[in-house]
Amino acid sequence: MCVLRGALWILTALYCLVVASIVFAPVHVDDNEMGGALVTWLDAGHAEGWLPQFVTYSTIEQLSNVIMFMPGGFLFALLLGRAARRHVLYAGFVVSACIEIIQCFMPNRTGDLVDVLMNGTGALVGAACAFWVHRVLRKRRERQGRESGTSVA
Repeated sequence: MCVLRGALWILTALYCLVVASIVFAPVHVDDNEMGGALVTWLDAGHAEGWLPQFVTYSTIEQLSNVIMFMPGGFLFALLLGRAARRHVLYAGFVVSACIEIIQCFMPNRTGDLVDVLMNGTGALVGAACAFWVHRVLRKRRERQGRESGTSVA
């Protein structure tokens, strides 16, 4: 278990470094060729009719903010466990708010309340998944314990 916990901490640290490199980059992630290519692809999809109109750049940006924070919620919920459950749920929103405040003072960056809500939601979903996984594993262990206890008797 100790090795697994250490691996989870390393994975969490790497995750945090990746997120930090994205959110504290001196320019928006989408201010490059990829952002332009995505807009071109969306425009073509809408013009040709194979992409629903609700799939917009804004929708993709918001969804990517949710997805970016899901692993963090999941990993921290696994690492900190049941005792910190409530704190993990709030932490995604608090960390995101801090990031957005810092971005307000960065050149070429802006803070956005919608990002706080989307990031916090991602952390919440990730934490909920971790709690569900923990519950399923706990029930499985309990069932195996009962089965091994009854087979011994």
